Amino acid sequence: MPWRNVWRVSVAPRIGILLVLWLFAYSGNVTELVTSGYWESVAAQSASLLVWTAPAVAACGAWEGMRVRQSRILQGAPARTFMGVSFAVLTPTLVVGTLAVALALGLLLPQAAGSPNRTAAAVIGMELLVIAAHTAIGYVIGLSLPRVLAVPAALVGSFVWMAYPAAMNVFWVRQLNGTNLAECCSLDQVAAPRSILAPALVSIGLLLAARLVVLRQWGLRILAPIVLAVAVAVSAWIVHPLGYSAAEPRPTAVRTCSGTQPRVCLWPEQHDAATDVVTWATDAHTRLAGLGVTTTSELSPRSSTPTSNEIRSLVATSALPQDIPECAKHGEWPGSRALGPLTVWLAINAGADSQVVTSGYAPDEAAVATHILERPRHDQLAWFQQNAKTLTRCDLQPVLDPKRF
Repeated sequence: MPWRNVWRVSVAPRIGILLVLWLFAYSGNVTELVTSGYWESVAAQSASLLVWTAPAVAACGAWEGMRVRQSRILQGAPARTFMGVSFAVLTPTLVVGTLAVALALGLLLPQAAGSPNRTAAAVIGMELLVIAAHTAIGYVIGLSLPRVLAVPAALVGSFVWMAYPAAMNVFWVRQLNGTNLAECCSLDQVAAPRSILAPALVSIGLLLAARLVVLRQWGLRILAPIVLAVAVAVSAWIVHPLGYSAAEPRPTAVRTCSGTQPRVCLWPEQHDAATDVVTWATDAHTRLAGLGVTTTSELSPRSSTPTSNEIRSLVATSALPQDIPECAKHGEWPGSRALGPLTVWLAINAGADSQVVTSGYAPDEAAVATHILERPRHDQLAWFQQNAKTLTRCDLQPVLDPKRF
């Protein structure tokens, strides 16, 4: 059949139009999760849109499989091989799936900077394997199930596999469908190779199983579930060490450090703001040191476009314990009530805009900090030191009332 006719009778172009419109409408939810300027995050977040693309191509594959079965083109002594016929009818679906993957990346591309790396290419390759696998499985369903069941079964089955694992507490299952890369990446993270390899391997297993199922030899057909089980088992073993995360720490060697008090270390995506960040961090450190508050000696902001308030608040919160005490995991922790007022007080003293800072906390917490700021400097420091102790233990009650100092 001429390619023009293949495209004319295929359902893929029509479904593709709906898919494109849906991706445009939904991409705004994903855009908010991208770490601006970071290619690793852009590529990883594009994989989350597979939750819509995979079911669409699975349904198209089922429709094409149903048409091939009804035409009986594979019965008797066909002039073309099974693979030849299958590839011809599935080409429009594969093209639509590939374009959808490209569109998912393109919609997020404005937030990227520089050029893509090998990890981004690996993520795109994994996404294309997922598309091919869902297309093949949908095609086999169309060849096997009654007409009234084929397309709904492929559509619903594909969507459940792509969407439901994210709600499961069995973390390794989340890593197998390709969408869990949405858990990556902040500036200090990169996509773990395991999180890319595992869904790619599962997709290869699905492709092999789909091919074995349609063979005429029953002895080879029974290998299909075995092949798929092995692929899933190996993939689960690969991603088990990751837990729910799809990321791993980014090598700190790519950072550039400058400044002294504190030493500011920035990722390549932050270099344009280096001068301002060092100025803000140094000023915040000087302000708090003048009060007698000790802050961190090294600072590494995680925002790709840090603001003055963010940097000053980051320096300020470094004066507080970074982890809750062990006792708080098993019982009451009175010091938790002091965390908000202390953070507000530190941030404002570090030079952050008071209105911006207080807007992020409960009114009573902001009011405590505001009243303390009206007290003499030595009273403020005493208030801070006494309440900061309650953050490291569970047997002390915070004293937040400014009148008691």
